[in-house]
Amino acid sequence: MPWVRFYRKIERKIKENNTMEVKEVMQKEVITVQADMSVTEAALVLLKHSITGVPVIDQDEKLVGVVSEKDIFKYLYPEYREYYSFLGFDKEKSNIQEKIKEGRDEKVSQIMTRNVVYVAPHDSVVRVGALMIMKKIHRVMVVDKGKLVGVVGRRDVYHQVFEKAIGNEK
Repeated sequence: MPWVRFYRKIERKIKENNTMEVKEVMQKEVITVQADMSVTEAALVLLKHSITGVPVIDQDEKLVGVVSEKDIFKYLYPEYREYYSFLGFDKEKSNIQEKIKEGRDEKVSQIMTRNVVYVAPHDSVVRVGALMIMKKIHRVMVVDKGKLVGVVGRRDVYHQVFEKAIGNEK
């Protein structure tokens, strides 16, 4: 059957590409925020760059966390679970303006996700793709000697793997 041969050919090429390293596909220019930056400033960075999350670094440029739209939303709307019910929601209950004012003083380090999944520049692209699927994440930080050196997203990994695997079979 032709489709079986095609599948096996792709499978073989993916195995061959297991030697491709993350450093070949990662984004080296990474937008970051400082751990001591205010939540409001971090939200403005996300808005300005139209991104959904950003690595958090300390003064030594070491990765200490990630802050996302979700983290900021949960900070601004701590009662967000109540919005799901749509029952008895009182608009007066939401103190969004107060939370935004507090956000000027609240530090990113207080709301960021600390348990960050990261890989090394020499890790296999296929391994990282599998890690993303397993952890249900869209991007992975690339760290070398504790310092953030890049970010690799699902699209970066899958595009490269598929392109190499399928090649001229399009």
